Amino acid sequence: MCCCGVIALAAETHVGAGFAPPPVIGLDRGVLITVEGVWGAGKTTAASDLGRRLTAAGFSTAVLHYGPLDEVTGRLAELLDSRPLRARSGLGGYRLPHHATVDVLARLAREAFHHRHTYAAALAGHDVVVVDHGVYSKIAYAVTVLGEQHPHEQVQELLDRVRAVVDPWFLHPDLAVWLDVPWPLARERAIARGHGGGTPGSVERLVFLPRYAAAYRLVAATYSGRVRRILAAARCPPCVHTDVAAHVAALLRTDLPAGPQPACSCP
Repeated sequence: MCCCGVIALAAETHVGAGFAPPPVIGLDRGVLITVEGVWGAGKTTAASDLGRRLTAAGFSTAVLHYGPLDEVTGRLAELLDSRPLRARSGLGGYRLPHHATVDVLARLAREAFHHRHTYAAALAGHDVVVVDHGVYSKIAYAVTVLGEQHPHEQVQELLDRVRAVVDPWFLHPDLAVWLDVPWPLARERAIARGHGGGTPGSVERLVFLPRYAAAYRLVAATYSGRVRRILAAARCPPCVHTDVAAHVAALLRTDLPAGPQPACSCP
């Protein structure tokens, strides 16, 4: 950690252009698919629909949000949820400058447990694992709060440092489906359903979301070989879900059954 509290490691990391995922045929584990997007983008609904289609097509499928934690990681998760270092009211932010780095490292420690235990175990026992809250979202969050605390740092440099931290344990998805919804619309959706990313209607979310959305775009561009972007703003859920299924079908080199076909409300 450097003197200003920004993550700074000497570990080797590969940065730059996105890279293509490995071939699916011949994998000795299941296929990992993540549904990405800011809070309110429709990730959970899309993941559930995809899970139903995959199961109907004969794939052993697990749709995951999170899973059980061991004692230490469970206590860490409880602390992060009940006593967050970053304020969730007012303009947000941290009380002390080094809290941003502490928060990022604690959250990434929890995420590492999920990658190495929850996701890895599911991949060992299923043909396809769908993570409904994304994994690149955690990198985007880390870059956002570090950039918020250290505005004079280059965002790309912050991303490279975060990547150096996660590289030893991060399970990159074979396919990341990114539901690209403008953050104001996603915020309205989160407010309507009453949850999503802290307090959706707060001023803190209003200030945070533009930076988070920008960081997410940078992360998606960095892993462009794995990410498939779906413009989901003005489209009805069935059409978005059909696009998600089409990308997954192409990856698996098979057909997936159609979902329910209610009247389309797309323009």
